[in-house]
Amino acid sequence: MILIEARLSVKEEDYKFKRTLLEAIDESFNKILGETATQAIYFHLEQDHHLKREDIPDNLEDFLFNLERIFGIGALVIEKTIMENLYSRLSLNNKDLSFEYKDKEQFNFIDYITDLRSICVK
Repeated sequence: MILIEARLSVKEEDYKFKRTLLEAIDESFNKILGETATQAIYFHLEQDHHLKREDIPDNLEDFLFNLERIFGIGALVIEKTIMENLYSRLSLNNKDLSFEYKDKEQFNFIDYITDLRSICVK
């Protein structure tokens, strides 16, 4: 009998990570701003900045730049909420790995995402 280890391909793992990130962004926007404002932000990002919701994971710098243009220093609250939600979702989805969000003094959203992606997508 041959045992075959079931493992997602890198492409599937990356897709799953991106989907989880988008869900965390959606949840954070809805929690902080409400559903109507969330839809307005996505509309604004797409119409004025050509950044579709589904393209955010591959364009984090553009996303953050526009988030900071819209909310100023308040964008940091949204970024941290996204990270908390993302860590929580990854912990639920990956029983083999332990994810715990720890707020750092020098918070860098892109560094957090890059580190998490490298752990989840192998």
